[in-house]
Amino acid sequence: MKRLNELFDTDNDMKIYSIHSDSRYVKPYSIFFCIEGLSVDGHRYVEDAVFQGAKVIVHSKDLNYYHDKIIYFRVENTLVELNRVSNLFYDYPSNKMKIIGVTGSSGKTVVASMIKDAMAKYCSSGYIGTISLEYNGRKEECPYTTPEALYLQRKLFEMNRAGVKVVAMEASSHGLALGRVDGINFNIAVMTNIGAEHLDFHGTKEQYVLAKQKLFEMIKPTGWAILNSDDLNFMTLKNNTQGRILTYGIEIESDIMAKNIQLHLDHSEFDISFKGNTFHVNSPVIAMFNIYNVLALTGVLIAMGCDDKMVIDAVENVKPIEGRMELIQTEQQFAVIIDYCQHISNYEAIFEYVDGVRQGHGRIIAVLGAPGKRNYKLRKELGQLANRYLDHVILTQLDDRGEDVYEICKTIQKEIVDINSVIIESRQIAIEQAIEIACKDDIILILGKGHEKFISLDVGQVDYPGDSQIVKEALERIYYKGEDEDEL
Repeated sequence: MKRLNELFDTDNDMKIYSIHSDSRYVKPYSIFFCIEGLSVDGHRYVEDAVFQGAKVIVHSKDLNYYHDKIIYFRVENTLVELNRVSNLFYDYPSNKMKIIGVTGSSGKTVVASMIKDAMAKYCSSGYIGTISLEYNGRKEECPYTTPEALYLQRKLFEMNRAGVKVVAMEASSHGLALGRVDGINFNIAVMTNIGAEHLDFHGTKEQYVLAKQKLFEMIKPTGWAILNSDDLNFMTLKNNTQGRILTYGIEIESDIMAKNIQLHLDHSEFDISFKGNTFHVNSPVIAMFNIYNVLALTGVLIAMGCDDKMVIDAVENVKPIEGRMELIQTEQQFAVIIDYCQHISNYEAIFEYVDGVRQGHGRIIAVLGAPGKRNYKLRKELGQLANRYLDHVILTQLDDRGEDVYEICKTIQKEIVDINSVIIESRQIAIEQAIEIACKDDIILILGKGHEKFISLDVGQVDYPGDSQIVKEALERIYYKGEDEDEL
């Protein structure tokens, strides 16, 4: 609870119990902020907010009606004002914890989760991002990769009250561009990599980079910027931060480096160098891009003041993350890898890795889909990549968004001319089929959904068990249930 004169320049000392930007959740004696979003304008819902009990309206445009007993504050930008007021209302929670922001085209979820898990050995830590919001054994779904400012401030307040000391947060280009993190005091900013993604939103690659750059501009001179030296946008970010800089890479000389890398199906071996020392490590991460993620983690731990032993322990004991190169090995001597895999560069990196670690005469069997109503270019490129690297492809649904699944799959299949491909519209049946045809040394790739437990439709979504659960149930039904029945 705050008094109104603590939040605004006014003599009114009315008690304010909550603040909102969504009229559906307004409570008595609250403030309603009229936020102009991409598709919804909060000014249209002022009357709903008043009906729900709002006593204060913050707006930037003329309203149709003004109530006598309601207090109105007109401001130039309601989002800027929401950031200011929510930060004040929740007592500046990000100032009371170490906040680590992770941005990049891919790898954000993995790196942020790694940081949370590594720091959990030494203090209470939290995570906010694509998969969920997590702290102290509590887990809840996040509305966006980088949630709205009000949600962020409220959850950071709750985390601080629960004793959390470190929070690793994904900072998406959308969240940065839309000002969702403007009120957050970041201590460390991490860049994984920057590709040409989300141009439907940002318009140009330059605007996309500028959105990412914003995170590093927010870092104070006492903070840290952890940068990938091998990325083409490295110098841009380096030149636009006041923070102390730690670099990591594999190709270009950096503060933190991985050399002599050996990739295996279930782990990686490499020499990691930092602070003038070199250590040979075995890490459970797989694929080259995850080596980069481990190096980013190393940079954060060094910036946090961890000693060499703590860093190496974290690198060698990275916990698996649901739906992110999630490896499921079977007694039938074939393996299954599940990955979120959203961009064409992700698909190519995974195909190259699996092609390099497969054994003997093992095949690469892939379950692939393509999203509807967007990424049309992806479909052709995905088909071409599949034709180049894979041995057998099952095309299926992903997020059709109202588009015909069969037609999406046919577009991909046109490019697959040298290997076997089939279309099975049900994703569950497609996964089960892949497992049924797998032989010794085969590697099954199930890509596109990762941790997600839903299928997006034209309007809304439908529940989906999740790739991992379907795989485990199929293995049980196909291979293990029959053995039990024979024993009976």
